[in-house]
Amino acid sequence: MLLSEIIILSCFIGVIFFIITEKMNRAIVSLLGAIITYFVLIFLEKLNFSVIVDLLFSSEKEGFVNLHSLILIIGMMMIVQISHEAGTFQFIAGKLIKLSRGKPIHLMIIFCCVTVLISAILNNILTVIIIIPLTITVSRILNINPSPYILTQAILVNIGGTVFSISSIPNILITTYAKIEFIEFFVNIGLISFIIFIFTLAFFILIYKNELKIPEEGVKALKEFDVWNVVQNKRLLYQSLISLIVLLTLLTVVPSSILSPDIIALSIALILIIITRFEPKEIISKIDFELIFYLLGIFIIVGGLEITGATEVLGSFILNIGGNNLFFQLLLILWFSAYLSSCIDNIPITKVLIPVANTMTETASLFNRKQIFYSLALGANWGDNLTPLGDNILVMNIAEQNKRPITFKSFFKLGFITTNYQLLIISIYYCLLFYLQIGIIIIGFVSIIIIVIYSLNKFGSQKIRFQIHSFSNKLREIITR
Repeated sequence: MLLSEIIILSCFIGVIFFIITEKMNRAIVSLLGAIITYFVLIFLEKLNFSVIVDLLFSSEKEGFVNLHSLILIIGMMMIVQISHEAGTFQFIAGKLIKLSRGKPIHLMIIFCCVTVLISAILNNILTVIIIIPLTITVSRILNINPSPYILTQAILVNIGGTVFSISSIPNILITTYAKIEFIEFFVNIGLISFIIFIFTLAFFILIYKNELKIPEEGVKALKEFDVWNVVQNKRLLYQSLISLIVLLTLLTVVPSSILSPDIIALSIALILIIITRFEPKEIISKIDFELIFYLLGIFIIVGGLEITGATEVLGSFILNIGGNNLFFQLLLILWFSAYLSSCIDNIPITKVLIPVANTMTETASLFNRKQIFYSLALGANWGDNLTPLGDNILVMNIAEQNKRPITFKSFFKLGFITTNYQLLIISIYYCLLFYLQIGIIIIGFVSIIIIVIYSLNKFGSQKIRFQIHSFSNKLREIITR
């Protein structure tokens, strides 16, 4: 068992290495790792082939969670692809941007809101592919620097990724495994995400308010910009919009015990293909099979780690550090998953930490158990912004292709500071939840600091005001340099 555990763990680390360094295609290296895991389980552990089927799709005892996750991902891919072809998200973004009327702060707020709105429905990569070129196009119309908008959007994509249970693949994996309902996830995580979004938006405005300027000719050009130019077929646009509304409504009102989210998504996708008269082969050909094969490989490797007991050891280790204190356990899983996701793809990290979270909550109540999984969802998604690795590389590539380059250094500074700021706010929220008095003291202390700085800045001597202003400018320069 120990030898098997060492081999499969080494295999997992090797897969992560090749994914990070991009020396091999992630689907190929994942499947290669799955084959090695297969040989270990069959020849060293003397298991039969049925164990591989269980690892791929999960067993009946586990509720076939992997299979449900795959069906939900495929169904969402189909719906998103048709909506993308219809120009639905580009149209929504364009309409909202027009509402800014060329006012810089309003434009920043709308860009950020559009990013969160779209990423709440689409996966991160597709959101970036839609929103970054649109931002650069608008910046050219207005004759402004798009860098502040691109940087803030890249970070907020992952905030949108925690709004709904279908907003990201880590969410799908977690909610399917932990049997968390769509509305239950939104109430406990989605609403918190909106609150964090408001704090993050205020932080961005504070940093960039002096850089956000729009020339008069740009304002005039924006007023003349016709949003309908991005729409090729109005009928298709309305059909995709209605399908998205119906999907979110059904996911909200229909309990998974009656109809699971994956069947709802796949049914909507098939109906949409029929009524839009899209060529099925064209839609199927655009499904991200690389991601599907990548997930299948990860399912087998992580399943091998579970069978050999590696994930249980990790779960027990974290549990021993946090003890039986749920507050410390939540903080551990939040920060641990976030920092792991900063340099490793959050899909395998989520898949590894799900059984770890399960081990941590074996004796916990249902409420406490779900709190751990909520914390994992926040950490796995938001940690992606700590470094420009992962999906954020795509942001920089698209910006560079459009001759609006974003440096690794500038993204790292903003992403690292902002993500730690977001994680700190969540930590204070947990403190309020479990230790109300301590949480109030911390908030009071922070509030006093803010009031003192504000008072000195407003009523203090000219010298103090100058020093504070200089400090603010230096902080802004450090982040935006």
